[in-house]
Amino acid sequence: MKAACKLGIALLGIITITTGCWDSTSVEKINYITALGIDYQKSKFIVYGQMMSFGSIAKQEGTQARTPATVWVGKGEGDTLNIAMNELYSTAQRKIIWSHVTTILTSEEAIRHGFSTFVDAIVRFREVRLTPWVFGTRMPIPDILTSEAFFNLSPLETISHSPEASYKQKSFITPIKYMTFLADLKEPAKTAILPMLTINPDQWYKLKSPHGKMEIDGALLLSEQKYKGHLSMGELDGLRWVTRQTNRSPLLVTDRNKKLGVVSLENPSVQVRVSDPSSHPRYTLQISMKGNIVEMVGNFNDEAMLKRLAEETVKKEVRTTFEKSLALGADVLQLEYALYLDHYKDWKRLTGAKQLTLEKDSLAEIDVNIDLIHSGMLR
Repeated sequence: MKAACKLGIALLGIITITTGCWDSTSVEKINYITALGIDYQKSKFIVYGQMMSFGSIAKQEGTQARTPATVWVGKGEGDTLNIAMNELYSTAQRKIIWSHVTTILTSEEAIRHGFSTFVDAIVRFREVRLTPWVFGTRMPIPDILTSEAFFNLSPLETISHSPEASYKQKSFITPIKYMTFLADLKEPAKTAILPMLTINPDQWYKLKSPHGKMEIDGALLLSEQKYKGHLSMGELDGLRWVTRQTNRSPLLVTDRNKKLGVVSLENPSVQVRVSDPSSHPRYTLQISMKGNIVEMVGNFNDEAMLKRLAEETVKKEVRTTFEKSLALGADVLQLEYALYLDHYKDWKRLTGAKQLTLEKDSLAEIDVNIDLIHSGMLR
């Protein structure tokens, strides 16, 4: 009897240990979706899933890969986003995991159709987190999702999946997480700014052949959860000077079309002051930031003049960006949002009476102060 009891206990222990592994799946037998692309064509949602092998996702020690990481892009179509996503299961051959999605890429057509028409399917689906980066694009989505990284690295080492390092070196349009974008989209009086991805076809060469690489080329603008249009990088030059996340960004300083030098500006401090908020609000922007002189052209060495001209250039760029976005019915400087935060009762009354409008003269004044703290290594 004692021997039988011992045997029974041993078998029970074995069963208890092994039952937890019965439904496990090896990592190499799973398809990992790393990017979700959303398009809308001919009254149908089109979903693109970027998929790569587990070896491409995992960090590997040792020498550089000799061949580019293999990327597969699947396409599903349906009347709703969820139906389109389910279409990918038909030919996936293996189980699909969505919890590794780090990028959501939406076409201009999908956004024009209405962001709210597909956001519910993403938020409601528990596998897709709210932390991926989100971008818009006016290019075919497969062209973006199949763009290669440098040195045969994983596509996770591209701007679409890892935009922070590039942004810290040259800050123009701030990368945005999906949850932050949703918050901006639903926040009253705020314009949501969605960075726009494209492919630069010939800036980099490999063995004398051009290799297209991703870049951010402007932004898509949404206000009151409606698509307003897009602005190019040149039209958004002034946005960087009112964005607190700006780490550093170069500014060419000229005088009557004569190049004088380049200053690198960083960490802007921005305040919006509202005057006459109860009837016809006027806004004053106060911008302060530090800068470094990184290049002087010719024999020019007047630091005081360089500082004054840099401040005037920043003012001009900010006002131009404001007027460009105003023409689309958007407000990238978030002036109305300042009224909403600081004078909510006035904002609510004016919007309720449909008397709140932004005009060119709504931006009354732009005060800019640049503190040049370093002039670089002198000859």
